[in-house]
Amino acid sequence: MGGPAAGLWLSGERSALEAAPWLESFCEVRIESDDSLEFYVRQPSAVGLYGLERLSLSPFHLGPESLEDYQELDFPGLDRPPTAELALLAHSSGRDNHLLLGHLAHFLAERFDALIDFGGLLGYGFSLHDLSREDEKDCLAEVRALVSSLPGRVWEMPYAAHGGGYGYSHVGDLEFLAAWLGHPNFHMIT
Repeated sequence: MGGPAAGLWLSGERSALEAAPWLESFCEVRIESDDSLEFYVRQPSAVGLYGLERLSLSPFHLGPESLEDYQELDFPGLDRPPTAELALLAHSSGRDNHLLLGHLAHFLAERFDALIDFGGLLGYGFSLHDLSREDEKDCLAEVRALVSSLPGRVWEMPYAAHGGGYGYSHVGDLEFLAAWLGHPNFHMIT
């Protein structure tokens, strides 16, 4: 799976299978044995996208994901820390799949009453691990300016990185995601 991804942060245990009835009206859905779904979108217009070629679109996956890397740092700033996550993944990249993934994340987050974990820092496509402290500080200032210019709520969530250290991911609400979808630099994280 080499495409973009997003996490749906849930306040209680939920199953990806609950999304099947919501998706079946505009997707071809296949239920997997491990509490997950694979699906193709037949009608992108159902989530607000018009003019996309169905043939250029990736299959998508929705299934449970661990919050372990975030739990270690206690979800700073969240009034209601998540207890579960469902990962939404596109199997391949490309502008249309980024757009469709973002719109699907909005559609599903609205129904699950979820926050959206973007899986990294928006506006910055590389790891902070290789940066000097000064370069990291500059990068964070740049991405903070970008996300603070958009309506809605967004958090810069730290997570424990493999091999020690930490990383950051933006987590936003529905209003923030809707604004990000309309931003000229919109992209999801691959």
